[in-house]
Amino acid sequence: MARHGFTLIELIIVLAVFFVLAVMIAPMLVPTLISRDLEASAALATDALRQAQGNIMTGRNFTRWGVHFQADRFVLFSGATYSAGATDNVTTMLNGRVRVSAVTLSGGSCTVATGVGNCDVHFAQTEGVPTENGTVTFVNDGLGSETRTVTVNAAGMTDYQ
Repeated sequence: MARHGFTLIELIIVLAVFFVLAVMIAPMLVPTLISRDLEASAALATDALRQAQGNIMTGRNFTRWGVHFQADRFVLFSGATYSAGATDNVTTMLNGRVRVSAVTLSGGSCTVATGVGNCDVHFAQTEGVPTENGTVTFVNDGLGSETRTVTVNAAGMTDYQ
């Protein structure tokens, strides 16, 4: 009577081949994954700025809107000033490899480690023009300090590179 199937030795050999291939491919994939984290963080920050701008243009809650930046997060908020404990804040935490390294806005400097200073971009006019303009730089410490810069110009155009 013939037996069909695999022996334990054959199964171990196949698993060993897959393991060797995985070990060889992993170093090539890690930089791509890390770079995607940086790209995604800059895109999410751009989206948050555009959402704040859209909220003021549509008159949502009839209040000002803004985005607050710190080293490990950014927060979409409503009101004249950022309040860390506000219940309607929408916080986006950055993963451990990506961080905000600099916030350079008109009107003053920002200490990104603590979020103290001019770390907020506000939208207060129904035309969607920001009260601050400048750049927010994201850095990826896991990949040779690769960066992406989010720019908000005086007319309210927001983009990242």
